[in-house]
Amino acid sequence: MLGAFASAALPVGALQLPLAVYLPNYYASHIGLSLAAVGFAFTFVQLVAISFDPAIGIGMEWTHTRFGRFRPWLAASVPVLIIGTVAVFLAKPGVGTAYLTGWLLVFFLGYSMSLLASTAWGAVLVPDYNERSRLYAWLQFSGLGGAVLLLFIPPLLTNLFHADQEAVMHAMGWFLILAVPLTAALAIGVAGEPQRPRAAREKFTWRDYAGLIAQPNMRRILAANLLLTLGPAMTGALYFFFFCDARGYTLGQANILLFLYLAAGLAGAPFFAHVAGRIGKHRALGVAATLNVVTQVGLLALPKSSMLLMAPAMFTVGFIANCYPLILNAMVADVCDQVRLDLGHDRTALLYSLMTCTLKIGSAIPVGITFPILGAIGFNAAEGAINTPEALRGLELCFVTVPVLVVALGGLAMWGYRLDRRHHAEIRVQLDARDEAVLAEEALSIERPIATTLAETGTPP
Repeated sequence: MLGAFASAALPVGALQLPLAVYLPNYYASHIGLSLAAVGFAFTFVQLVAISFDPAIGIGMEWTHTRFGRFRPWLAASVPVLIIGTVAVFLAKPGVGTAYLTGWLLVFFLGYSMSLLASTAWGAVLVPDYNERSRLYAWLQFSGLGGAVLLLFIPPLLTNLFHADQEAVMHAMGWFLILAVPLTAALAIGVAGEPQRPRAAREKFTWRDYAGLIAQPNMRRILAANLLLTLGPAMTGALYFFFFCDARGYTLGQANILLFLYLAAGLAGAPFFAHVAGRIGKHRALGVAATLNVVTQVGLLALPKSSMLLMAPAMFTVGFIANCYPLILNAMVADVCDQVRLDLGHDRTALLYSLMTCTLKIGSAIPVGITFPILGAIGFNAAEGAINTPEALRGLELCFVTVPVLVVALGGLAMWGYRLDRRHHAEIRVQLDARDEAVLAEEALSIERPIATTLAETGTPP
């Protein structure tokens, strides 16, 4: 069941790779938009798209069907994602900034619906502290698997068929167009969704978001999510510029290194889920951030164009850095239980909408900051351009220095986090007792009218 449920994360995970690495580079180098225009479009859209998540979260709280809260939203995301993918990935040279901005908004709407539905749905599937790490490891494994599959496309097409950049991007688009409906259908058809007690079903207003953000454990998680998204996203936006222009690797070699980085996460996800189960999720996150800082700094110490040394280094970085989403999402599931106990209401969709908001902020900032900086220091992103040593050194500093500091702060954000395994077990005992009482009362409320009707008609029960 977990495998079927996690399959919905495959295209969502695959989408993150082109959003962070391929699409900005493609629109700047091949479509012909300026670095500033690309930076504006991606930053503007992702900042606007932040408003999608709280609105979708409230919509999920108001959604009560016999199929659940989250499955209808996952189904609804399919056509939106397909339309957005066709427009963004199959674009031809000559389109302008307005085209990119408009269709990116559609694309991000579908992306938000799919991501929020799957992550929030996971929190209600599994109530156990350690099992949640396992479930979100499945989601992370599936997402990274989609990214790895997508990463096979560029070297396969360029080496075997001598395809150009446009053909590669179109192939990526068709991969997503096929994967989105197939995986959503599998998840919806196989995985169930527990129903909430009717007593917990009530409306929610925008003002209540402030209270959720102020919750001490959630506040730390949101800070860590923002910073641990921002750091890797900054390196992702500059990835091909760094490896191809500054470090002397070919495009094919850079794709191989990126493949190793992502493939390492397939091994890192279950490893860090195990570590989280042994030492606690918040401690595992701090350990991962510390190791990430050390290995990221080490990249600059390696000689240029050395695949022999860079390959294991990138594998190590990827093994560590890809664990952040699974740990953080599993921690939010625990906070959902704490909030439900404290407030008496289920806020799962709303809490996960805050996570996707901070995820988008962390993803939006890098392109909007780094691309204009590269333009200011004289870096030329056009295909075949020759850059000065000063511009290349500035590129290297942008790739390593600031992301490392951001990741370090992300690890420190866990300082003072208190929702460990013992505390969560106590919360679950109280929640389970209260849920049983509510469900028993609901059963009685159904039986009473039936008994009254039978008595009035004289029909024996």
